[in-house]
Amino acid sequence: MLKINMKNTKKEIFKSFDKNLIYKEMVKILSLHEIKIYQARVDRTNTRMQRYFNSTPLRNVFARICNYAYTVNQFYTISYVTKELRSTRQAISLIVDECENEGWLNIHRRANKVEFQASEELYESWRDYVYARTNIMTSDERNDWISMLTLYKNLNEKY
Repeated sequence: MLKINMKNTKKEIFKSFDKNLIYKEMVKILSLHEIKIYQARVDRTNTRMQRYFNSTPLRNVFARICNYAYTVNQFYTISYVTKELRSTRQAISLIVDECENEGWLNIHRRANKVEFQASEELYESWRDYVYARTNIMTSDERNDWISMLTLYKNLNEKY
C-alpha cells in the first residue's frame, strides 16, 4: 500500500507555484483598489469637513487617529500623534488648532499639555465614509485579494 506524506505533497505543490505570478496579481488588485480610494477622496468633497480632511495625506490620517481615539475613549497628546504620524509638532499643533476652531475635536487642556480626540460630529461624519469604503471593493475583488494574500503568505512563510 502506497503511503502519501501530505506534508511533503503540500510542500511540492507550493514550490511549483510561480511566486511572481501571484505577486503580479496582488499588485493588480491592490493598485486598482488604491486608485479607487484616491478617486473617492477626490470625489468626496461635499462638506467643509470632507474638503479639509481630504486636502492632504496628513490631515486625512489625522482624522483617522482622532476617530480611533474617540472609539477607544482615549485622548492623545500632540507629542504622541506627532510620533505616530511621523510628523512635526508644528504641523500637528496647527491641525489641532484648525480642528478645534471648527468644533471637530474634543480637547482637554492642562498646563503645558493638550489632549484631544474626535468630536461627536467628526466621529459621526465617518458613517458615510465607512459606507463609501465598504463599497469601493466588490465582493469578488475582496475574495480575490484574500485568496492571493493567503497564498502569498503561505508561500513565503512555510516554504
